[in-house]
Amino acid sequence: MDLDLAPDPLLVVPGPSQIPPRVMKALMRVVDHRSPHFHRLYRDVVDGLKYVFRTNGDVYPITASGTGAVETMVLNFVKSGDTVLVPVFGSFSRRLVNHLRRVGAEVVEIDYGWDRAPTYEDLRARVESMGIKQIDVFATVYNDTSPGLVFRDLPKVAKWVKSYGALVLVDNVSALGGDYFEVDSWGIDVAVSSSQKCLAAPPVMSFIAVSSSEAYRKAESVNHPSIYFDIKLMRKFGEKFETPFTPAVNYLFAIREALGIIREVGLENWIRWHIERGKAIINALTKAGLEPYISNDYYRSTTVLSFKYPTGVSPDWFRKTMYRLGVAISDGMDEVRGKVFRIGNMGYLTRRDVLTLITGIVAALLINGGNNIDGGAMKDVFKEVLSYWEPEQLLVDEG
Repeated sequence: MDLDLAPDPLLVVPGPSQIPPRVMKALMRVVDHRSPHFHRLYRDVVDGLKYVFRTNGDVYPITASGTGAVETMVLNFVKSGDTVLVPVFGSFSRRLVNHLRRVGAEVVEIDYGWDRAPTYEDLRARVESMGIKQIDVFATVYNDTSPGLVFRDLPKVAKWVKSYGALVLVDNVSALGGDYFEVDSWGIDVAVSSSQKCLAAPPVMSFIAVSSSEAYRKAESVNHPSIYFDIKLMRKFGEKFETPFTPAVNYLFAIREALGIIREVGLENWIRWHIERGKAIINALTKAGLEPYISNDYYRSTTVLSFKYPTGVSPDWFRKTMYRLGVAISDGMDEVRGKVFRIGNMGYLTRRDVLTLITGIVAALLINGGNNIDGGAMKDVFKEVLSYWEPEQLLVDEG
């Protein structure tokens, strides 16, 4: 197959996600990043980001991947020697621990394995049983894409760790806009996310939200070697609606368009679309005979859905077959590599796309000897896809 001539596959991976045509068109514009045009663009993007982060605090765009935003958060708000509590429930939770240790933090790591996320009761009981008296920072991933787990009890935990005087730092790269998340009302001091997941914008941009004066005071006392990721510089330039260094200007135009779509649909409806669509995918594939890796609905991510490979099915062959059918899905990571495949339920994924995804999965598994796949159940499978709500704004021809 000549990949230069073949159509691009449907992206149903945990990012990057499918991008609406009008967002792609917005990429065609570039202006001077020290001009009045850029000042307007910057204000619009920040206002849209405040809307999706649910914050009245400050938000700064960063030309970097989500990992760059996490590094920005750790470098600026964690001191060497700080006691940092971190629940670990997947690859990105572990990566967060690595970031923290590199800046000299004393990390208290609470391991939950790969099939459940923390709960408030369990996390508090473990910390108290360990006799921990000091927590300077609580740092966590909200939605770990590697196994497909979400930290539902984060609001309760954030309120509890505040009793220690801790700052609350959250990596929400993979669920902002796709699941409920509120910086201000949940008591989060700093949160980060990125463009290419549930916001349905191109990759390469990330964002950091700073909601509290306590966080800024901490940043003033932290010495770190980075210039590019310095929040003090971002704040200084943000006051005049600029970035410290040349940003990916055309990507900011695309992000403004993507955030504009979310405003048109309404954030509640945008999240509703993700939730209902995810349930439909889970129900459809379960009826077809697949088994979700995360069995407990409370722990299961809305935006990354993981399924066990059926017995007798070659993981590599299955994903290659899916790619030949024009659909890109992902293998598991680390401990679950080769055991599960992952579906990104993110952003601009229409009903037609979901039908393509499900029929491709069922066809590939039937071809590959998936003995547990029930081809006769396809009528009910398709009914699941036709039953969930979808925003009408995205169903028109955008030319």
